[in-house]
Amino acid sequence: MPPSWTSLALAALVAAPALAQSVTPPAEHLGYPVGADFELPDWNQVSQYFVKLGEQSERVQVSRVGTTTEDRAFLLAVISDPENLAQLDALKAHAKRIADPRGLSPDERAALLTQAKPFVFVSCAMHATETAAPSFAMEFAYLLATSDAEPWASARKEAVILLAPSLNPDGLDHVVEWYRRTQGTPHEGASLTKLYQLYAGHDNNRDWFGLTLAETRIVTGLLYSEWFPQVYWDVHQQRGGRERFFLPPYRDPLNPNLDPAVVTAIDALGSRALFDMTREGLSGISTGVTYDMWWNGGNRSVPVRHNVIGILTEACSVNFASPVFRRPDELEAPRGLGGYAPSNRFPKPWPGGWWRLRDIVDYELSFGRSLLGSLAREPKTWLANSLEAAERALDVEGEAPAAWVIPSSTNHDRGAVRRLVDGLLLGGVEVFVADEPFRADERTWPAGSLIVPRRQPYGAHVKDLFELQRYPAGDPPYDVAGWTLPLLFGVHRVEVVREFGCAQTRIGSAEQATAKFPPAVAGDARDTASWAAAFKRLRAEEDVYFVDDEGPVALRPEGKDFKRLRLPRIGLYAPWFGSMDEGWLRWVFDTHGVPYVRVRNEMLRAGDLGAFLDVLIVPSLRGSDLDDGRAPGSVPGRFAGGLAPEGAIAVEEFVRQGGRLIALGDASEWAIELLELPLVDAIAAAAKEEQGRDTGFSCGGSVLRAVPTASAEINAGLPHSLALFFSNSAAWDLGEVPKDAPEPTVLLRYAPQRTLYSGWIRKPEVIQGKAAWVHSLAGKGDVHLFGFRPQYRGWSQATFQLLFRAILVPRSRVAPKG
Repeated sequence: MPPSWTSLALAALVAAPALAQSVTPPAEHLGYPVGADFELPDWNQVSQYFVKLGEQSERVQVSRVGTTTEDRAFLLAVISDPENLAQLDALKAHAKRIADPRGLSPDERAALLTQAKPFVFVSCAMHATETAAPSFAMEFAYLLATSDAEPWASARKEAVILLAPSLNPDGLDHVVEWYRRTQGTPHEGASLTKLYQLYAGHDNNRDWFGLTLAETRIVTGLLYSEWFPQVYWDVHQQRGGRERFFLPPYRDPLNPNLDPAVVTAIDALGSRALFDMTREGLSGISTGVTYDMWWNGGNRSVPVRHNVIGILTEACSVNFASPVFRRPDELEAPRGLGGYAPSNRFPKPWPGGWWRLRDIVDYELSFGRSLLGSLAREPKTWLANSLEAAERALDVEGEAPAAWVIPSSTNHDRGAVRRLVDGLLLGGVEVFVADEPFRADERTWPAGSLIVPRRQPYGAHVKDLFELQRYPAGDPPYDVAGWTLPLLFGVHRVEVVREFGCAQTRIGSAEQATAKFPPAVAGDARDTASWAAAFKRLRAEEDVYFVDDEGPVALRPEGKDFKRLRLPRIGLYAPWFGSMDEGWLRWVFDTHGVPYVRVRNEMLRAGDLGAFLDVLIVPSLRGSDLDDGRAPGSVPGRFAGGLAPEGAIAVEEFVRQGGRLIALGDASEWAIELLELPLVDAIAAAAKEEQGRDTGFSCGGSVLRAVPTASAEINAGLPHSLALFFSNSAAWDLGEVPKDAPEPTVLLRYAPQRTLYSGWIRKPEVIQGKAAWVHSLAGKGDVHLFGFRPQYRGWSQATFQLLFRAILVPRSRVAPKG
């Protein structure tokens, strides 16, 4: 038993002998010390412990608050003194009132701050490969339930702790099962052969405004519809030989939509924790590096847009539960620091040595003690801070924008509108429908249009989702620079500058969002819901025609035979490692009813692909990953290797014999080389012109504008401009076309000017006017190349239908008209 665990457990037993005797310590439940080397509890062990804790302690209530994607229980533990738990409904009502203080009188306000208790929400193990947090959660909950030492006793009295022991129970089981299977083998510590969370994998922390995953939706509902916490702590780990532990303050830039007092509260709690943890003798703690306060969409980021103190901590990982040894000369400085030496942002470097799972638990417990101590010492300060932030969110009269309008007359993608509104409502945002025509900023909008007012408690969240982002000049962004959600969804939203009046009704569901829109065109191809309906009809072997000769382009059950669509046999390439890009493709397909089979290296290496496939889709993977796969010896033999040479040759023969290949993102370069297509990488060519010097072009994650080729039949009905997500994507020029070879058709170009919609781009002229989506014949078959990823993280709904068109529209209708 490690000394740190012994001291903590003994402190709890001495402080509250009677209560601790009746509550099972987690080590007794597990049969080994918490954080022991080579030991990981699975979800059954963790969840059973929390159920047991709820049964044994009057200070703990445990409930199933939802069901995961794979049908496991999603648990929430509520921990506080019995007196607080007895009046939990009243305390929840107080928290809700603090989050929405509209109409409070001064006396009611003062009484509210006296009667309320701070709520702190602690989320663990969203990334299931960050394995210490469920073990930490068990010990953290046990100490809160049993110890009368500080800060545990005061925290129970002065606050209510909401603890989710895992945000990803499915992934926890997958990771633990894989670790146990490979433990003691040459493959111990190897990454999984699949995504640990269905569809998203590590991208589950990029889903907090897309809200595609069951787990994300559960937590979002808990935060903004039920509990309304004032503080959110997101417990993470990071890889590498850098700092042992990161905590706030964050680095610049700072998003201007964030309330300054909420930001400085994050800084204050983080700085106090750095002080407390250093006094406890812990080293290797950094602050003000790596993680910024710019982008929306992360689990600690969205709460800040809801006037909640959002705190991220990152502990250095081990190999699942296997210890790692770091020599001093292997250690690297935290990102943004010049060297591995003492700094104001890194005051006490870690000296190196063994790093264990238990060390991570100890650091997380130390931060937890500091956080709870800060909240318990000044509970009213943190309540008042949240209340004041909500009041400031409401005090925006006269500021622009005043509201956003989603016109009923110009939004043809009703599926996208409903999805957007669904996310807003789940995030606690108020949305209204206009009962009559109205004027705003000297424009007239029809009845049925949606109105999202700025003046509401979570107005900053809407503003951050709806406005165009402009990332500050300087270093490239750490993560996403622009994310304007209506653009990505293909929803026309209008920013209204001045206040206006309108008879309106608040809506409560996504279905109500389009209920008063004008009657829809049957099968309108501009509506992603129509594509889902088309796939459903095709699966039922019913007729679907791509009708584009009268009125809006539509997907209808009748039409001319040469416009008939047929459902191909679709294969989706899946490597033997967790590809998030492949996962998001599966999410788009499963959500829209696209049938497919996942194809592995061995299936393609076997050849004769036309025997079971008509269309092969390759997600964004580097050529080396496709050809070589996982290195021999790094994983069990059946998972090693890639396509080359047999699989690559089989793909080439499949296309030349009449199959269709669709390659996305990085995989497009592999396909260009494989099929010898006359396309030139515009970004690489610009670098070559600079004789190897940096061209200066950079665009890591932003919303760009693209323009469809008007003459291509496959593009019929597309808007004149499309928003797409560009994340280190590709752009092409047409090269020299060999004699007797077909010339590729450019279907979509990056806009020749005004390319950036939202985010950050350096030297846009390198890609302006260049090809983004190309179609080419190859023998009897054809290939679609997307330089970007049309399904990016499930966000870019505006470009989903480009993928659907590439799958369904026959090659005879892809070429230019005439």
